[in-house]
Amino acid sequence: MTSKEYDLLCIGNAMVDIFADGSGCAFDHYDLRHPVQHIEMKKLKRILSELGGGQIITSGGGAANTAKIAGFLGTKVCFAGAVGGEGAPPEQKGKTAGPDEFGKLFIKELKAAGVKLSLSFKPSPTGACLYLNAGGLTRIAASPSAALLLSESDINENDLKKARMVLVDGFMLGRPGLVQHLLALAAKYGIVAALDLSSEAIAAEHAMECLEYAKGQDLILFMNEAEAAAFYKAAASGLTVTTREAAESEKNPPWEIWKFFQSLTEVKKFPIIIVKLGANGAICFAGGAVFRANTRPVIPKDSTGAGDAFCAAFLSAWLQNKTIPECAAPGNHAAGIILGVTGTQAESRQFSELAQMLNDQ
Repeated sequence: MTSKEYDLLCIGNAMVDIFADGSGCAFDHYDLRHPVQHIEMKKLKRILSELGGGQIITSGGGAANTAKIAGFLGTKVCFAGAVGGEGAPPEQKGKTAGPDEFGKLFIKELKAAGVKLSLSFKPSPTGACLYLNAGGLTRIAASPSAALLLSESDINENDLKKARMVLVDGFMLGRPGLVQHLLALAAKYGIVAALDLSSEAIAAEHAMECLEYAKGQDLILFMNEAEAAAFYKAAASGLTVTTREAAESEKNPPWEIWKFFQSLTEVKKFPIIIVKLGANGAICFAGGAVFRANTRPVIPKDSTGAGDAFCAAFLSAWLQNKTIPECAAPGNHAAGIILGVTGTQAESRQFSELAQMLNDQ
C-alpha cells in the first residue's frame, strides 16, 4: 500500500466536447473543409448559435478523459489544467471571479467522477471541441483557448510529490518547456511518467523527443496503430540507414514496426510501449517481450474517448501491480464501454464491475 495522496496525476487540456447534428447544413458554409481543424472560439460559438439547441456537451481533453474514467474505476486521481474564468479583465493578470459556463460543466463532471482538481483560471474561454456530424461525415473543430495557457508556473510541484504516477497528454508535447519541467519533477520524486501521443502528427513530430525522454525516464508510451506507424517512420529515420530505408518504404508491415518497438524495450524495464489497435485489442511491449490482448469487437456509437478509457483502465490496473496482460484486458473492457456512449458521457455504475475486478487482489 502507498501513503501517496494520488495514484495518478493527469495533466493536459481542460476542454468540453460538443456533439452536434449538422444535417441540412453544408460544411463549406462554416468553412470546415478538413476532417480536423482549429478555429477561433468566437467562430465556434457562432456555429453553435446557428445550429440551435440539441447538442450534447461533456467534459473532454485526452488527459481529462483518462482522469474521469480512472475516477469511475476507483483510482485516486487528480487532474491539472487550465479553464476560463468570468470577470477577468486583462489588467488583472489572470485573476478571475470563477469558471465560465464551459468551465463549470467541466468541473462538475470531473468532480462527479471523484477526480480532485488542480486548475488554473485564465482570462480566455474554456477550450471546446466541436464534433459536427452531417450526412454520415464528421468535421472536428477545436478551439483549445484557455487550455493552451497552461504553463510551468501553473504546475503545483506538490501535486507531483503526492502522486505515484503522472500522465501527460500528448498535446502538451508542443510545449517542450512544460513537458521537460513535468518530467524533471517526475524524476525528482521517483514517479513513473506516461505519455499518450494523441495524434499521428504529434507521433511523427515528437518521436525522437520521446525516445530521448525514455532514456532517462521511467516512461510508458501509449499510441494507436496509425500513431505507431508515424512514430516508427519518424524514429527509424533518425537512427540507422537500414531502419531509415525500411521506414521510407511504401509499406511498413506490422511485424517490422512491432520488432522495432520490441527492440526499444529490451535493455531496461522501461519504456513500456502500448499500441491500441481498436477492434483488434492492443499489443504491448515490455522487457523485450510482446503481449497481445484481443478484445470483443463492438459496433460503436461514438469512438471519442475510447483510447483514453483504455489508458485509464490500463494504468489503474498497473497501479494495482497487475501484469501487463492483466492491464491490457481491462483497458479493452473500458474502451468498449465508452464506445457505447457519446464522448465520455458515461456513469460510474457502468464501470462498477470492472472497478471491482481491478481492486480484487
